[in-house]
Amino acid sequence: MDSGAAKVLKIVERLTDMAVDSGRADLAQRLAMTKDRIADPRARVVVVGRLSQGKSQLINALLNVPACRVGDGETTELITIVNFGDEPTARIVVAEGDITRQIAIPIDDVHRDFAHAPEAGGAEVMRLEISLPSPLLKQGLVLVDTPGTGGVGSVHAAAALGLLPGANALIICSDVSQEFTAPEMTFIRQANELCPKAFCAATKVDLYPYWREVVAADTAHLTRAGIPLVPKPLSSTLRSHAIALEDKELNEESGYPDLLRFLSGEVLAHAQQDMRSGVRVEIAAAAQHLSLTLSSELTVLSDPAERERIVAELDAARREAKELTSRTALWQQTLGDGISDLSADADYDLRGRFRSILKDFEHEVDETDPSMIWADLTDRLEHRVSEAVGDNFIWIHRKSIDVASAVAESFARDGAVEIPEMALASVGGELEPVDPLVGLEQAPSGFGHKMITGMRGSYGGMMMFGMISTLVGMSMINPFSVLAGVALGRKSYQEDRDMRLQRRRSEAKMAIRRLVDDVQFEAGRESRDRLRLIQRVLRDHFRAIADETTRSLTESIAATEKAAKAKVSERDTRCREVKQQLTFLTEAGNWAREGATE
Repeated sequence: MDSGAAKVLKIVERLTDMAVDSGRADLAQRLAMTKDRIADPRARVVVVGRLSQGKSQLINALLNVPACRVGDGETTELITIVNFGDEPTARIVVAEGDITRQIAIPIDDVHRDFAHAPEAGGAEVMRLEISLPSPLLKQGLVLVDTPGTGGVGSVHAAAALGLLPGANALIICSDVSQEFTAPEMTFIRQANELCPKAFCAATKVDLYPYWREVVAADTAHLTRAGIPLVPKPLSSTLRSHAIALEDKELNEESGYPDLLRFLSGEVLAHAQQDMRSGVRVEIAAAAQHLSLTLSSELTVLSDPAERERIVAELDAARREAKELTSRTALWQQTLGDGISDLSADADYDLRGRFRSILKDFEHEVDETDPSMIWADLTDRLEHRVSEAVGDNFIWIHRKSIDVASAVAESFARDGAVEIPEMALASVGGELEPVDPLVGLEQAPSGFGHKMITGMRGSYGGMMMFGMISTLVGMSMINPFSVLAGVALGRKSYQEDRDMRLQRRRSEAKMAIRRLVDDVQFEAGRESRDRLRLIQRVLRDHFRAIADETTRSLTESIAATEKAAKAKVSERDTRCREVKQQLTFLTEAGNWAREGATE
């Protein structure tokens, strides 16, 4: 711990002692959490990417420990959190309804598939947590390995996006077997909007000799899209060999020093700054609460005649603060109206995006035979739908921050104390998987089908014209009846072809609408759940501040009454004590507020 952190820790400890002496267990609890934050300023880094892009191998090479499961195919099926621990330990977190619990597992078993672990006893497995005694993790780094992002049929893309608003940084992995695909570019854009501090890793450069061309192409794609990232070539294999051989030159060639410089210089350093900023806000708030009680007490100790005036002012302020907890308070109305409007706007935004998708794809189906482009259309539709869901998630996230700011301003106008920072980051949910597009009947082809359809139509025409020919003395089979049969046979085939095409188009449109409706239903449900959670977070946060303010004013009244009844011989001693405490609180509060505004 550096000298600056040690100084802050001493301030927090003294404030905690003063809160305990004043009987303010609520402030003491908040300060204890602040103390833990100083001792452990963790920075969470989320590693994302498509399937088999080397995410888990990157974490293993970075830590020089086989922490995450690697292999061919989809090996990471659960979110895996890797943090520091004095001893290697592992546990799975399971959910039973609204209750979550941890189940310890042997550290040697972390490479198993825990998505359906028997240890869970049928409960849903949420994530895997691993603690390791790694020097890098000891600095406060927490690495989050995510399942590979996929299309609409996978929850992984939505789950990964849900993690990003609360992350300190992001590592995007993409191997150099090919340049960025359109869905990959969409995910990178969305992820970077939610978490601007990002590192783009071009992995597996040791496997592909043409990796330089791929990195150059990826860089051009990012530049055209206006995404401020540059792919950095990495090789986990070279990194492992370099550590085993203690070869610095080989380690530089692996590209991992660039990643380590990013983590130490960009992520951990900024995490320290964010920690100090948050701690200063908590110190300022605690100092203000404690000063309120002591300043009132000091005034009455110095001039007992002021007791009635001070008590009246404090009592009026207490009633105003208590009104903040009522449902009629202005900030409560602002919160309710803001969430209601945001819910309606979010639904409208999502419907608008899906309506545009339906129009585009239905028009494309009407212009062609869908069976001939069905595979390509399926991929493009899933990409567009996934992009719409992600953009809607980002839109809601931004608007929810605006709502939080409006509520904070409304709360401050009601005369409350300074508002500490809030973290609404972890409100991203997951989409349940939906059924993919069903297969479509292929277009009829082949000479046999044409012959059978044509003969079926030509038979009736030939017989009809043949019967008419017999009335004028001609044979049943004659050139006119044959020509009529051929013409009607061709017409029958064309009608059958057009009818089958229209049926395929109708089936394609129904399949597209079904997929879009299913995704819209899941996305709308998740959006409403997220907004309800945001509303509860904001409501509980500001109500807790109002309760703290009310309690501070109540304690101030009690201290004022006690000071007025104190004996003359006791007043001088108590005055000196209170002045010393107020001097410290004033200095601590001013220092915290000045640092918070820097």
